[in-house]
Amino acid sequence: MKNQWTTLLYNVIEQNEDDFYMSGPRDYDEQTDAFRFDLDEMVERYKQEFDINTFVMIGALQEKIKELIDDGNCDMGDEMLEE
Repeated sequence: MKNQWTTLLYNVIEQNEDDFYMSGPRDYDEQTDAFRFDLDEMVERYKQEFDINTFVMIGALQEKIKELIDDGNCDMGDEMLEE
């Protein structure tokens, strides 16, 4: 009986882990799409709910781009730099 409960518990835990990993984007393209869709929704929300204009948003996005580049968060294929 103990062995059956252990097997059942293991199956429930394994199933829950699988469900967790399937809930988000799986590959690079899906993750990129998810980021882009979230960004689009955020820009639209700010255009509707706030008084800032698109020039302010563009400036903020350019600052974020610079911040990401300066922090080294760009993965431009480091394997290509190795000899």
